Amino acid sequence: MKADIPKEERQRREREQWAEFRAALVRRHFQTVQDQMAIDATMARLEVEHLTQAAPAIYAAMGRTRADAEPMPAPVVISEPTAPPDPAPVAARPGSPDLPFDLRYHLGLR
Repeated sequence: MKADIPKEERQRREREQWAEFRAALVRRHFQTVQDQMAIDATMARLEVEHLTQAAPAIYAAMGRTRADAEPMPAPVVISEPTAPPDPAPVAARPGSPDLPFDLRYHLGLR
């Protein structure tokens, strides 16, 4: 049968067939993913509910109360920022009164 159909036509038919398969599976795949996400969310909610209900018994078994388990953090005190010290005065060289040294001289431009 393959010899009766040109290669391009056979490849085109196979592509169409696989496209139909993928289209049929897409809806099922998304439904399965949504179902799994719903199951995961429900399991997480049930675990949190169970731990919340079991917490007093766990604290009692450990010999602690809930207040002991959650100590209050110490308040954070932020000190006022201090001003930086004044820079030491630098003697200016002749020819550049605004710079601590004459860059023209050091770069060889004089």
